[in-house]
Amino acid sequence: MTVNVSNIGLKGLEGYRVQVQVRISPGKESMVIVGLPDASVKESRERVLAALSHFGKDVTDQKVVVNLSPPEQKKNGPLFDVAMAIAALKS
Repeated sequence: MTVNVSNIGLKGLEGYRVQVQVRISPGKESMVIVGLPDASVKESRERVLAALSHFGKDVTDQKVVVNLSPPEQKKNGPLFDVAMAIAALKS
């Protein structure tokens, strides 16, 4: 099941819309973030998995794929953590 959540990214002083798409499927335990994330967004993996376990969402033996679109915009900062966690909880 795929869940979409809208979020806002920042490029300088201008904002742009980011669609956070999360898909959880059976498989090897992992979380992958795609869509041109920088290092701080890739670190979101640990924070989101900790939030999911805190809320009782068991993601062991599941593969979580997070797609941040539009793919041509560089995503930076921890702005997307809450949207990723909400989408994962909804799925």
